[in-house]
Amino acid sequence: MSTHAYGRRSWPWAAAAVLLFWQTWFLFHVFATEYTAVRWDCDSEGCATNQLAGGALFLAVPSAVGAAVFAAPFLGRAGAGVVAFLAAFGLLLGREDDDAVVVAYGLVVLGAVLVTAGAARSLRRRAPVEDEAPRPRGRPAAGALLRLLVAPATLLAAVPGTVAATALLHGALDGPRWIMMLGLNGTVALLVVLGAARLGHRPGVARGPDADESATHAPALLNALTTRGTSFVFDLTVRPERGSPYRIEVEHPLDLQDVRVHRAALVRHDPRRPWLVDLPQHPPAAELARARAAARTEDPFPARHLWTPPPGTLVLLLTGLLTAALLTLLAAM
Repeated sequence: MSTHAYGRRSWPWAAAAVLLFWQTWFLFHVFATEYTAVRWDCDSEGCATNQLAGGALFLAVPSAVGAAVFAAPFLGRAGAGVVAFLAAFGLLLGREDDDAVVVAYGLVVLGAVLVTAGAARSLRRRAPVEDEAPRPRGRPAAGALLRLLVAPATLLAAVPGTVAATALLHGALDGPRWIMMLGLNGTVALLVVLGAARLGHRPGVARGPDADESATHAPALLNALTTRGTSFVFDLTVRPERGSPYRIEVEHPLDLQDVRVHRAALVRHDPRRPWLVDLPQHPPAAELARARAAARTEDPFPARHLWTPPPGTLVLLLTGLLTAALLTLLAAM
């Protein structure tokens, strides 16, 4: 699976599609059951209302389009058919406007056509399978994750998600609908950003460390060398100054430091976040020579594969904890 496909098929975009599916049904249902009772305030510039049913269709259309787009990596063209079915179901369930029946049945026919076409297309075309061995998963670096979980940057990034998720759940359970709608769309926006951040993530493959003073050099032993597209994939055992050795994959379009020849390298990594590793182009010559000498004289030893957390994992975890605490506090008030 390509990196782009992995990111698009990750669960944040699937969750965004589910929320938009539900919102599409809800808005069509509100329009069908409440539109005839909407009270309009008119003046010389036109008419307006503060009731949700009055603008439900205008909100439902972008919601339906968004649901179909984010569901496409999972359902293909059938995602648009599911949207049409939900819209029809919303119009038919508890309807007060009989004129919506014709539109609803038309959407049912459209949904059936799209779902059938999507199913037929998926049977004809199957995604190619890469000739790639499954990547073993290691244990999370619990200490590093815990330190970063309580970092101020993580807390600051989790605040918008906490506000949106709390508004969604509180509005759905006990609050006005406009709070629920704002929270739902805010949550969808954050899920979309989270899914986009994961487009460049590949499980088990390192990301480069930040250019700050915390990055240090460490010797690494080459276990295997493969290619992925136009890039080399170096399976390295990193031996940090502190902590246990660990295995991780590093991608780079060039064979820097002649790793294939010497079977060793000097990597740059972040001790606080060991999954941030890269191959520097011009490492310190003395340290590189020691790493190569150690690779020739020392026996290889087993090391665990390091788990590489997808972007936003810590922010998401902290958001869930803060949302649960805030909802509990609101329920107790």
